[in-house]
Amino acid sequence: MKKILKLIIILFCVTITRNVIFAATMTKKVIYSDITAYINGLSIPSYNLDDRTVVIAEDLEKYGFDLHYVDEERCLYIDYNPNKEVTATPKKENKNVGSVAFIAQATDIYTRVNGFNVTYDTSYSINGQILVSVDNLEHCHSSYITWNWEKRSISFDYVPYWAVCPSIDYEKQKTENISHFIIECMKTEQKELNENEKEPPKFYTTGTNEQYLYLFRMTWREKTNIRDLPKSWFENGKITIDFSIREEDAVKAEQLTQLLNSILTINSEGNVVAENLNAVNEHIKVFINEESIPITAMELKPDFSCYTYYIELDKEIKNVEEIQTIKIECK
Repeated sequence: MKKILKLIIILFCVTITRNVIFAATMTKKVIYSDITAYINGLSIPSYNLDDRTVVIAEDLEKYGFDLHYVDEERCLYIDYNPNKEVTATPKKENKNVGSVAFIAQATDIYTRVNGFNVTYDTSYSINGQILVSVDNLEHCHSSYITWNWEKRSISFDYVPYWAVCPSIDYEKQKTENISHFIIECMKTEQKELNENEKEPPKFYTTGTNEQYLYLFRMTWREKTNIRDLPKSWFENGKITIDFSIREEDAVKAEQLTQLLNSILTINSEGNVVAENLNAVNEHIKVFINEESIPITAMELKPDFSCYTYYIELDKEIKNVEEIQTIKIECK
């Protein structure tokens, strides 16, 4: 038994040693690429590694990113901090495209971006500085990665965004056929956290028939010209309300959906129905901080399991902290 245990320990040690030696001796060529990488419009030195556009992680600190290394975990944490000062001074790179820029060394350090593990295989470093794929930065909150094949560029863009998601009990009994709804939200007290760890505002919610409005939320995203950005929904920097009527609730919510469908200002073909604008403002009333907010558009997106409505408001509030109360009434 002792001999078997001794043999197992020896084999384990040999395996570990081989892995360490492998990691220490494994190298790859980092190539100068014709792809230009941008962080919020500012170019950043970038390279090609295994057909991926990569940057040196430490360079990201000059572009508004926070980096934190935990040696006990052998992990580098990366996240974008919109409040951090950008100190980068981009310069035109004179690079011989296709030539070797560096020889990268394999490392056992892995990387997390906004808490997501983005090291799926072996990590590489240059003189102890970790290389990070630009594509993996998409995990940062409210951030987007876009490619422009014509200009041979890849861009990271942070787009300010907030969402109010009222706490609604969707398991609340649904026994009646409904034709109207009311939702009222009042902001509750928040925990005091440091500036970079602000807790999203929470709202105490009451209402009538609110349990039928699945995934109800109010959102705002700054207007942007970023290509391929998913709809926010109307892409013009205004506040948007959206909610869904699930297929399983369609019968009891039939009268409500008939009303909503009759006042859409954008039809199923994507055409504007201008004559419905007065009707939608007559039937749906929205108040933020007790101020009546006009509706400028309403659209329906059917899905296989629900019907999702998008309502655009004629209002822009960049700081969600300004919102104290919300009331939406449809009748």
